[in-house]
Amino acid sequence: MLPTSLALLGTGLLGQGVARRFLARKVPVAVYNRTRAKAENLVARGARLYSTPQEAIGTSEILFLCLSDAAAIRRTVFSDPCRPLLSGRTLCQMGTIGPEESKEIASLASSLGARYLEAPILGNGKDAEEGRAQIMIGAVPEDRERWQELLGMLGKCFWIGPVGKAAALKLALNQLIAAEMAAFALSLGFVRRSGVPVEPFLDILRESSLYCPTFDKKLSRMRERNFASPNFSVRLLLKDVDLFLANAAPLELRSDSLKGVRTIIQEAVESGRADLDYSALIDLVDPLPPAGADGEGPTA
Repeated sequence: MLPTSLALLGTGLLGQGVARRFLARKVPVAVYNRTRAKAENLVARGARLYSTPQEAIGTSEILFLCLSDAAAIRRTVFSDPCRPLLSGRTLCQMGTIGPEESKEIASLASSLGARYLEAPILGNGKDAEEGRAQIMIGAVPEDRERWQELLGMLGKCFWIGPVGKAAALKLALNQLIAAEMAAFALSLGFVRRSGVPVEPFLDILRESSLYCPTFDKKLSRMRERNFASPNFSVRLLLKDVDLFLANAAPLELRSDSLKGVRTIIQEAVESGRADLDYSALIDLVDPLPPAGADGEGPTA
Protein backbone atom coordinates (compact mmCIF):
# COMPACT_ATOMS: atom_id res chain seq x y z
CA MET A 1 0.00 0.00 0.00
CA LEU A 2 1.28 3.46 -0.87
CA PRO A 3 0.52 6.34 1.50
CA THR A 4 -1.27 9.52 0.62
CA SER A 5 1.21 11.35 2.85
CA LEU A 6 4.58 10.43 4.34
CA ALA A 7 6.83 12.27 6.78
CA LEU A 8 10.47 11.56 7.49
CA LEU A 9 12.28 12.72 10.61
CA GLY A 10 16.08 12.83 10.47
CA THR A 11 17.87 13.69 7.25
CA GLY A 12 21.31 12.34 7.98
CA LEU A 13 22.94 9.88 5.59
CA LEU A 14 20.19 7.28 5.93
CA GLY A 15 17.31 9.76 5.93
CA GLN A 16 18.66 11.52 2.85
CA GLY A 17 18.80 8.27 0.91
CA VAL A 18 15.34 7.14 1.98
CA ALA A 19 13.78 10.52 1.19
CA ARG A 20 15.44 10.74 -2.21
CA ARG A 21 14.24 7.27 -3.17
CA PHE A 22 10.64 7.99 -2.25
CA LEU A 23 10.72 11.36 -4.01
CA ALA A 24 12.17 9.77 -7.14
CA ARG A 25 9.28 7.30 -7.08
CA LYS A 26 6.79 10.18 -6.80
CA VAL A 27 5.80 9.50 -3.19
CA PRO A 28 4.94 12.80 -1.41
CA VAL A 29 7.43 13.40 1.40
CA ALA A 30 7.47 15.90 4.25
CA VAL A 31 10.76 16.20 6.14
CA TYR A 32 12.03 17.55 9.43
CA ASN A 33 15.59 17.73 10.72
CA ARG A 34 16.82 19.36 13.89
CA THR A 35 19.40 21.25 11.81
CA ARG A 36 17.17 22.66 9.10
CA ALA A 37 20.02 23.39 6.67
CA LYS A 38 20.78 19.67 6.40
CA ALA A 39 17.33 19.04 4.93
CA GLU A 40 17.01 22.01 2.60
CA ASN A 41 18.55 20.18 -0.37
CA LEU A 42 15.51 17.87 -0.43
CA VAL A 43 13.16 20.75 -1.20
CA ALA A 44 14.56 21.01 -4.73
CA ARG A 45 13.63 17.35 -5.19
CA GLY A 46 10.04 18.00 -4.18
CA ALA A 47 10.02 17.51 -0.40
CA ARG A 48 8.07 19.77 1.95
CA LEU A 49 10.34 20.99 4.73
CA TYR A 50 8.92 21.76 8.17
CA SER A 51 10.49 23.60 11.08
CA THR A 52 9.06 21.39 13.84
CA PRO A 53 8.42 17.66 14.13
CA GLN A 54 4.78 18.23 15.02
CA GLU A 55 4.21 20.03 11.72
CA ALA A 56 5.66 17.09 9.79
CA ILE A 57 3.78 14.52 11.87
CA GLY A 58 0.52 16.37 11.35
CA THR A 59 0.78 15.90 7.59
CA SER A 60 1.58 12.18 7.59
CA GLU A 61 -0.14 8.85 7.32
CA ILE A 62 3.15 7.07 8.02
CA LEU A 63 6.15 8.53 9.80
CA PHE A 64 9.67 7.28 8.97
CA LEU A 65 12.13 7.62 11.83
CA CYS A 66 15.73 7.92 10.62
CA LEU A 67 17.09 9.24 13.91
CA SER A 68 20.39 8.38 15.57
CA ASP A 69 19.17 6.42 18.58
CA ALA A 70 16.23 5.61 20.83
CA ALA A 71 16.79 8.72 22.95
CA ALA A 72 16.47 10.91 19.84
CA ILE A 73 13.23 9.12 18.93
CA ARG A 74 11.74 9.73 22.37
CA ARG A 75 12.87 13.35 22.39
CA THR A 76 11.64 14.12 18.89
CA VAL A 77 8.52 12.01 18.39
CA PHE A 78 7.13 11.74 21.90
CA SER A 79 7.53 15.32 23.07
CA ASP A 80 4.45 16.93 24.60
CA PRO A 81 3.53 18.84 21.41
CA CYS A 82 3.78 15.66 19.29
CA ARG A 83 1.98 13.12 21.47
CA PRO A 84 -1.59 14.22 20.66
CA LEU A 85 -0.82 14.03 16.93
CA LEU A 86 0.26 10.37 16.82
CA SER A 87 -3.14 8.71 17.07
CA GLY A 88 -4.09 6.91 13.86
CA ARG A 89 -0.61 7.15 12.35
CA THR A 90 2.05 4.49 11.75
CA LEU A 91 5.63 4.87 12.96
CA CYS A 92 8.32 3.09 10.92
CA GLN A 93 11.63 2.97 12.81
CA MET A 94 14.63 2.55 10.46
CA GLY A 95 17.67 3.24 12.64
CA THR A 96 19.76 0.88 14.76
CA ILE A 97 18.35 0.57 18.27
CA GLY A 98 18.16 -2.28 20.78
CA PRO A 99 15.32 -4.81 20.66
CA GLU A 100 14.02 -3.84 24.10
CA GLU A 101 14.18 -0.17 23.12
CA SER A 102 12.15 -0.97 20.01
CA LYS A 103 9.54 -2.83 22.06
CA GLU A 104 9.30 0.07 24.51
CA ILE A 105 8.78 2.55 21.69
CA ALA A 106 6.16 0.26 20.15
CA SER A 107 4.33 0.10 23.47
CA LEU A 108 4.47 3.87 23.88
CA ALA A 109 3.20 4.38 20.34
CA SER A 110 0.33 1.97 20.95
CA SER A 111 -0.64 3.77 24.15
CA LEU A 112 -1.04 6.93 22.06
CA GLY A 113 -3.13 5.25 19.38
CA ALA A 114 -0.34 4.79 16.83
CA ARG A 115 0.86 1.66 15.04
CA TYR A 116 4.55 0.72 14.92
CA LEU A 117 6.91 -1.36 12.87
CA GLU A 118 10.68 -1.60 12.85
CA ALA A 119 12.47 -1.70 9.51
CA PRO A 120 16.22 -1.28 10.03
CA ILE A 121 18.26 -1.57 6.87
CA LEU A 122 21.54 -3.23 6.06
CA GLY A 123 23.27 -0.79 3.78
CA ASN A 124 23.70 2.95 3.70
CA GLY A 125 21.82 5.94 2.40
CA LYS A 126 23.15 5.43 -1.11
CA ASP A 127 21.90 1.83 -1.10
CA ALA A 128 18.45 3.05 -0.06
CA GLU A 129 18.47 5.79 -2.69
CA GLU A 130 19.31 3.25 -5.40
CA GLY A 131 16.74 0.72 -4.17
CA ARG A 132 19.25 -1.96 -3.20
CA ALA A 133 19.15 -1.89 0.59
CA GLN A 134 18.14 -4.92 2.62
CA ILE A 135 15.23 -4.13 4.92
CA MET A 136 14.49 -6.25 7.98
CA ILE A 137 10.88 -5.96 9.08
CA GLY A 138 9.66 -6.55 12.61
CA ALA A 139 5.92 -6.04 12.92
CA VAL A 140 2.56 -7.71 13.24
CA PRO A 141 1.58 -9.36 9.93
CA GLU A 142 -1.07 -6.73 9.23
CA ASP A 143 1.43 -3.87 9.27
CA ARG A 144 3.99 -5.84 7.29
CA GLU A 145 1.46 -6.51 4.54
CA ARG A 146 0.19 -2.95 4.56
CA TRP A 147 3.59 -1.32 4.10
CA GLN A 148 5.71 -3.89 2.28
CA GLU A 149 5.11 -2.30 -1.15
CA LEU A 150 6.36 1.04 0.12
CA LEU A 151 9.38 -0.44 1.91
CA GLY A 152 10.12 -2.53 -1.16
CA MET A 153 10.97 0.67 -3.02
CA LEU A 154 14.11 0.85 -0.88
CA GLY A 155 15.31 -2.68 -1.66
CA LYS A 156 14.68 -6.28 -0.66
CA CYS A 157 12.41 -6.86 2.34
CA PHE A 158 12.90 -9.67 4.85
CA TRP A 159 10.11 -10.54 7.29
CA ILE A 160 11.88 -11.39 10.56
CA GLY A 161 9.07 -11.62 13.10
CA PRO A 162 7.42 -9.44 15.74
CA VAL A 163 8.82 -6.13 16.94
CA GLY A 164 12.24 -6.60 18.50
CA LYS A 165 13.39 -9.44 16.25
CA ALA A 166 14.50 -7.23 13.35
CA ALA A 167 16.26 -4.89 15.79
CA ALA A 168 18.16 -7.85 17.25
CA LEU A 169 19.15 -9.09 13.81
CA LYS A 170 20.42 -5.65 12.83
CA LEU A 171 22.72 -5.63 15.87
CA ALA A 172 24.04 -9.08 14.96
CA LEU A 173 24.90 -7.79 11.49
CA ASN A 174 26.36 -4.47 12.61
CA GLN A 175 28.82 -6.01 15.03
CA LEU A 176 30.30 -7.77 12.00
CA ILE A 177 31.04 -4.35 10.50
CA ALA A 178 33.33 -3.56 13.43
CA ALA A 179 34.93 -7.00 13.57
CA GLU A 180 35.60 -7.22 9.83
CA MET A 181 37.06 -3.73 9.59
CA ALA A 182 39.40 -4.23 12.53
CA ALA A 183 40.56 -7.60 11.18
CA PHE A 184 41.14 -6.25 7.66
CA ALA A 185 43.04 -3.24 9.01
CA LEU A 186 45.25 -5.57 11.04
CA SER A 187 46.06 -7.73 8.00
CA LEU A 188 46.79 -4.69 5.82
CA GLY A 189 49.07 -3.27 8.50
CA PHE A 190 50.89 -6.57 8.95
CA VAL A 191 51.46 -6.86 5.19
CA ARG A 192 52.71 -3.27 4.98
CA ARG A 193 55.09 -3.53 7.91
CA SER A 194 56.40 -6.91 6.73
CA GLY A 195 57.41 -5.39 3.40
CA VAL A 196 55.09 -7.67 1.44
CA PRO A 197 53.49 -6.18 -1.71
CA VAL A 198 49.82 -5.61 -1.01
CA GLU A 199 48.56 -6.70 -4.45
CA PRO A 200 49.32 -10.43 -4.07
CA PHE A 201 47.66 -10.34 -0.66
CA LEU A 202 44.55 -8.77 -2.16
CA ASP A 203 44.52 -11.06 -5.20
CA ILE A 204 44.60 -14.16 -3.01
CA LEU A 205 42.06 -12.73 -0.58
CA ARG A 206 39.60 -11.93 -3.38
CA GLU A 207 39.76 -15.51 -4.64
CA SER A 208 39.24 -17.02 -1.20
CA SER A 209 36.30 -17.69 1.07
CA LEU A 210 37.76 -15.09 3.45
CA TYR A 211 36.83 -12.25 1.11
CA CYS A 212 34.22 -9.64 2.04
CA PRO A 213 33.10 -6.99 -0.51
CA THR A 214 33.52 -4.31 2.15
CA PHE A 215 37.28 -4.81 1.91
CA ASP A 216 37.39 -3.43 -1.63
CA LYS A 217 34.80 -0.76 -0.88
CA LYS A 218 37.05 0.64 1.84
CA LEU A 219 40.45 -0.23 0.39
CA SER A 220 41.23 3.09 -1.29
CA ARG A 221 40.24 5.02 1.83
CA MET A 222 42.49 2.84 3.96
CA ARG A 223 45.48 3.00 1.61
CA GLU A 224 45.19 6.76 1.10
CA ARG A 225 44.09 7.45 4.70
CA ASN A 226 41.22 9.55 3.39
CA PHE A 227 38.22 9.20 5.69
CA ALA A 228 36.20 12.33 4.92
CA SER A 229 32.55 12.22 3.76
CA PRO A 230 31.70 8.99 5.58
CA ASN A 231 28.84 6.68 4.71
CA PHE A 232 29.04 5.34 8.29
CA SER A 233 30.94 7.18 10.99
CA VAL A 234 33.18 5.99 13.80
CA ARG A 235 30.76 7.60 16.27
CA LEU A 236 27.80 5.56 15.02
CA LEU A 237 29.88 2.38 14.94
CA LEU A 238 30.75 2.85 18.61
CA LYS A 239 27.07 3.39 19.41
CA ASP A 240 26.11 0.17 17.64
CA VAL A 241 28.89 -1.87 19.23
CA ASP A 242 27.84 -0.65 22.67
CA LEU A 243 24.24 -1.61 21.88
CA PHE A 244 25.33 -5.07 20.82
CA LEU A 245 27.45 -5.63 23.93
CA ALA A 246 24.64 -4.44 26.21
CA ASN A 247 22.18 -6.82 24.55
CA ALA A 248 24.62 -9.73 24.37
CA ALA A 249 25.44 -9.63 28.09
CA PRO A 250 22.13 -11.10 29.35
CA LEU A 251 22.43 -13.85 26.73
CA GLU A 252 25.68 -14.97 28.41
CA LEU A 253 27.71 -14.77 25.20
CA ARG A 254 31.50 -14.44 25.23
CA SER A 255 32.14 -11.11 23.57
CA ASP A 256 35.79 -10.59 24.52
CA SER A 257 36.89 -10.22 20.90
CA LEU A 258 34.40 -7.44 20.24
CA LYS A 259 35.37 -5.70 23.46
CA GLY A 260 38.92 -5.51 22.12
CA VAL A 261 37.65 -3.94 18.91
CA ARG A 262 35.56 -1.54 20.97
CA THR A 263 38.72 -0.28 22.67
CA ILE A 264 40.12 0.64 19.26
CA ILE A 265 36.88 2.37 18.23
CA GLN A 266 36.79 4.33 21.51
CA GLU A 267 40.37 5.46 20.95
CA ALA A 268 39.41 6.58 17.44
CA VAL A 269 36.61 8.71 18.89
CA GLU A 270 38.86 10.17 21.58
CA SER A 271 41.54 11.02 19.01
CA GLY A 272 39.17 13.24 17.02
CA ARG A 273 38.02 10.72 14.42
CA ALA A 274 34.41 10.38 15.60
CA ASP A 275 32.88 11.91 12.48
CA LEU A 276 35.18 10.22 9.98
CA ASP A 277 34.40 7.08 8.02
CA TYR A 278 34.78 3.98 10.17
CA SER A 279 37.61 2.73 7.95
CA ALA A 280 39.67 5.26 9.96
CA LEU A 281 40.16 2.44 12.46
CA ILE A 282 43.28 1.59 10.45
CA ASP A 283 44.87 4.76 11.85
CA LEU A 284 44.72 3.17 15.29
CA VAL A 285 45.59 -0.37 14.22
CA ASP A 286 48.44 0.65 11.89
CA PRO A 287 49.46 4.23 12.64
CA LEU A 288 51.74 5.83 10.07
CA PRO A 289 54.99 7.57 10.99
CA PRO A 290 54.69 11.31 11.59
CA ALA A 291 55.05 13.49 8.51
CA GLY A 292 58.70 13.86 7.61
CA ALA A 293 59.77 10.79 9.56
CA ASP A 294 61.46 7.87 7.87
CA GLY A 295 59.05 5.16 6.80
CA GLU A 296 56.54 4.29 4.18
CA GLY A 297 53.77 6.59 3.05
CA PRO A 298 50.10 5.85 3.30
CA THR A 299 49.93 3.43 0.37
CA ALA A 300 50.69 -0.15 1.36
